[in-house]
Amino acid sequence: MKQLGIAVIGDGLMAKEHSMAWRSVQAVYGDVPVAPRLVVIVHPDPERAAAAAAQYGFERSATSWEEAVADPDVDVVDIVTPNAFHKDVAIAAARAGKHIWCEKPLALTSEESWEMTRAAEDSGVSTLVGFTYLQNPGLALAKRLIDAGELGDLFSFTAFFSADTMIDPDVPFTWRTDRSRAGGGALGDLGSHLVSIARYLVGDVARVNGMTRIVVPERVDAAGARRTVDNDDHALALVEFANGVTGSLQASRVLTGRSFEVSFTLTGTRGAIRFSQQDSHILEVSLASDGLDSHGFRTIELGPGHGEFGRLWPMSGINLGLHELKIFEVRALIEAITTGARVLPDFREGWEIEKVIEAIERSAETRSWVDVG
Repeated sequence: MKQLGIAVIGDGLMAKEHSMAWRSVQAVYGDVPVAPRLVVIVHPDPERAAAAAAQYGFERSATSWEEAVADPDVDVVDIVTPNAFHKDVAIAAARAGKHIWCEKPLALTSEESWEMTRAAEDSGVSTLVGFTYLQNPGLALAKRLIDAGELGDLFSFTAFFSADTMIDPDVPFTWRTDRSRAGGGALGDLGSHLVSIARYLVGDVARVNGMTRIVVPERVDAAGARRTVDNDDHALALVEFANGVTGSLQASRVLTGRSFEVSFTLTGTRGAIRFSQQDSHILEVSLASDGLDSHGFRTIELGPGHGEFGRLWPMSGINLGLHELKIFEVRALIEAITTGARVLPDFREGWEIEKVIEAIERSAETRSWVDVG
């Protein structure tokens, strides 16, 4: 079987997630046309790089991403660095003819995202952005119901993402609380996922009206210095879609009592659907086709007939977590590489999502509605 050489740039949590997915895709699918080969993992600290290589199963480690991009054994550059490094690594990889998997958000700004998109498209390489929840079988079923007209004319979409990882003021200052390295805070990190879901299910976002807030204004960094947090902890936006649907997005890293929640409700003239990643084995539906005397939501147990669920389980009703969804992402990228087909969300879609995030930030600054450029 032909091999696909992988270079992972970064050694943190997402490096672990991605490495697990690369190592598992052949076991889950069996029929993958290429076998991932974990060639090199990169971190500027040689000890950390070596430790990551040993833990995640890479052939070797390196301290220079430039070295990894230039390596003839590398076919795919997998970017899991802080956001500020995405652009330079991706553009260099594209120019070297390497396919690219990049964690979200795609870049610090829409301008950087466009530069990355143009470089990749000019080079003809395949790309994928890590908007993991788009791989969920629940979203695949939701899309089927929408396309079949079961919801009628859509008019309302609301979505929520909370990860209360930073409500404690003693959580240290890191790159995620530094705008120069992360860009937006909760909005860019969590809210971008909501925008990806909104665009997948509903369509283009036309204009937004947003608010953001920094709830914990200062944190102590690893060196013991007190640092100012300059990106948002909490964000809320009203959205109007190009097709007339209206809705709201809320993203927060400081909501006490909600350690992790990703959920949405989509409503049309003939039905509604609700989904939560915490109950990823079900989709709740309320459909006129069930009967006019039917009220409230009923539960559909997700199973092998929905999305890629059957690749993991032959029976319904089992929760799928982020590790499993990452395996689906890897399979999507392999499909793009081996067939040349466009697989979403690619860099162009990541750029579209970043434009929405940027518009929400401009709206929060001006306290006004802002058109998405």
